[in-house]
Amino acid sequence: MKNLLTTLCLTIAVLLGSMGVSLGEEVLTGEYLRALKTMGGSGLEWVDIIFRYCVVLLVDVAKVLGISYEELNIWVFIVIYPLIVIILFFWIFLLRRRIKILER
Repeated sequence: MKNLLTTLCLTIAVLLGSMGVSLGEEVLTGEYLRALKTMGGSGLEWVDIIFRYCVVLLVDVAKVLGISYEELNIWVFIVIYPLIVIILFFWIFLLRRRIKILER
């Protein structure tokens, strides 16, 4: 499973990297460049490529929603994602209880 996940991540990184060859810094101005400057170099090229594409996606979504990139980051990573994790923990707990009840 770990090998499959690694292969999938590397494949995505290669595809994203090959698509981003024409995406130069002259295209990334304003909010894109400001958002990308928040990143330190990770030392792993595929991580940096995926991060850059996610930043561009978040900036575009923020524009559509009429909010800032930072505000969208707060909503996604401080509010929505933790809520989803908590809901999934409760769901797993309930499913385990149902399994135990059915095994009896």
